[in-house]
Amino acid sequence: MSNADKRYMTLQEVCEELSVTLPTGRNWLRLGKLNPQVKMDGLPLFTQEYVSQLKNDLMTGKNRALKNRRNKKYISGSSIYESYITAASVNLPKIRHLWETVCSGEAVLADMELRALLAECALQLIMQREGIDISQAFKEGIGVLPTAQDEGSPVLLGNSVLSRYLRGELPLHGYGFLIDDLLPDKAGALLCMERYPQWFAVEYQYEKTEDILGLLYISCKNLGNRKSTGAYYTPTSVVKKLVGRLFGENRAGSKTVFDPCCGTGNFLLQLPEEISLEHIYGSDIDEVGVCITRINLALKFGLPSKEILYENIRKKDYLSFVMEESFDYIIGNPPWGYEFTEQEKKRLREKYVCAQAKNIESYDVFTEQAISNLKCGGALSFVLPESILNVRAHMPIRGLLMEGSSVQYLEFLGEAFDGVNCPSIILQVLHDHKALSCMGMTVKDGDRVFTVAEERRVRKECFNFTVTDEEYRILQKIEHVSDKVTLAGHAVFALGIVTGNNRKYISHVKTADNEVVLKGADIHKFRYNKGGNYIVYKPELFQQTAPLQFYKAPQKLLYRFISGELVFAYDDRQTLSLNSCNVVIPKIEGLQMKYILAVLNSRAAQFYFKKSFQSKKVLRSHIEQIPIPAVEEDRQQEVIRLADRLIAPSDDTLIEKDYEILDNKVANIFGLSHKEYAVVKACVDNNNLR
Repeated sequence: MSNADKRYMTLQEVCEELSVTLPTGRNWLRLGKLNPQVKMDGLPLFTQEYVSQLKNDLMTGKNRALKNRRNKKYISGSSIYESYITAASVNLPKIRHLWETVCSGEAVLADMELRALLAECALQLIMQREGIDISQAFKEGIGVLPTAQDEGSPVLLGNSVLSRYLRGELPLHGYGFLIDDLLPDKAGALLCMERYPQWFAVEYQYEKTEDILGLLYISCKNLGNRKSTGAYYTPTSVVKKLVGRLFGENRAGSKTVFDPCCGTGNFLLQLPEEISLEHIYGSDIDEVGVCITRINLALKFGLPSKEILYENIRKKDYLSFVMEESFDYIIGNPPWGYEFTEQEKKRLREKYVCAQAKNIESYDVFTEQAISNLKCGGALSFVLPESILNVRAHMPIRGLLMEGSSVQYLEFLGEAFDGVNCPSIILQVLHDHKALSCMGMTVKDGDRVFTVAEERRVRKECFNFTVTDEEYRILQKIEHVSDKVTLAGHAVFALGIVTGNNRKYISHVKTADNEVVLKGADIHKFRYNKGGNYIVYKPELFQQTAPLQFYKAPQKLLYRFISGELVFAYDDRQTLSLNSCNVVIPKIEGLQMKYILAVLNSRAAQFYFKKSFQSKKVLRSHIEQIPIPAVEEDRQQEVIRLADRLIAPSDDTLIEKDYEILDNKVANIFGLSHKEYAVVKACVDNNNLR
């Protein structure tokens, strides 16, 4: 773009400014949620003023069109995070009521006000933990305390132990420094109690393993700040799973435990009682979180020395400071999607293998650093997004894990976090300075639990750990079928049309000028529905197209792009398609296209795809790896005759029957036994003919 055009931003630049991916930005364009001011050479361009106003509208909530997007950097307000503690907690309804009173679903507390609320709660929990009677504080009603102002007028205080603490009337047995750290602005706390005495009338109840302070803090803390710093606080149920699995019968004794992103200390709070405070360490960049962690540990272990708490639990940026210690266990939930500054990115690239890409993922570098801080034979257990197992961007961290660690335990949690559409896992690895091994690894996926008893090959391209030993043997049989060929280097791939604005260019009415265009939802195995969408093909107006000859090929295969399964259709009508429906034109000498279509649509291929890639997208790299048995012409023709009946069925009631016959033939070509085919069917059934 010339200097004269610098007043405009490209879609890529807008996406970077809004912290979203380019595909997300393209989707917003298609839906009309982004409106380019001009187009240059067919590309949408946006003014700086437009983007600035859009960011402001997102921050203030004025723009609701994008409110459901995954990246909620600009959303303000707060929410009650009920799953953070157990549903049976007696404090949950109390905090829910307080949150409704304080926030009314919209307001955001100032830092001082939030600290005052936390101090009130902490004081009550400490007093109960120490057996100090606080009932009188609630029976005596209103207390009076001189203001910090010089006028001398009194401040009326509600039923609050904080007011008594500030009057010096509470014997805290040495815990006072923890409250003082949390509440440096005592004059501000007085003003807060004067304005909102009802906020301080809640009677909390000490519960030994519940992070009550953490729930209060994260529920009233600004939501937008949580998201931009990558802080997704882990539900206690997940914390207990991780801790219980990691320690089990091994009560750790004198082993050291470190949480490098401790938040409010819930992981440390759930540790076995046998681990002494002297051996527990934590760090976080959140000052209030560190204060709460220290209070939580004091509640768990009783009042320790101030020096131990300050030395072991520190406000530090784990990725910046040099740790001389190494640990037996490192646990926690590292930040997801932390937004590093350009200066921070530069520093991280100098230090971490996982920081070399343009977009640095915080949980990757946290995991890399944590591995380096483990003792030989030490264990790491993190809550992480499931994508770390299979998304290409996370290949560097998978490579590092393969060099010196073995996977001990993997649990698939699904979408375990409130309001976060991102499946997660518990990943536990042993840092033994040996090449990665799966032997003895336990996998839990819903109700399905198994242990790997046989060694297997693991590739950094994808950690496909959902495979039992029996399934792995079948996977190997499919992959190494005799006379195997693949589409790698033997096919033309083409992306569907990206219009940039489907509302503008897609019509539901057929005219003399337009023609059918297919979407992913129109594609079924072997065949497609015309769908009722039409387009006037003018590539100069669109955001992206493939060369026309690929869409107009005499015969081609169409496939769904956004899909957890393989869905390929045959097209000999030169039909156009949008970007949710991509094109592949096989060119394998001696193999007919319809035979290849039948293999790609088979349960055997679906089993290979599902177990090898664990992906919700069908990528070119996936298709290129699917084994295709090269068989003689007469066997191909047997398959093709059945495929033709599915491409253009004369009787819809016979589709399933014909598919079963065809799929059995393909299974025989792969050499699958009756028992092996039954395993494949059980794994991928209900994934055919969609």
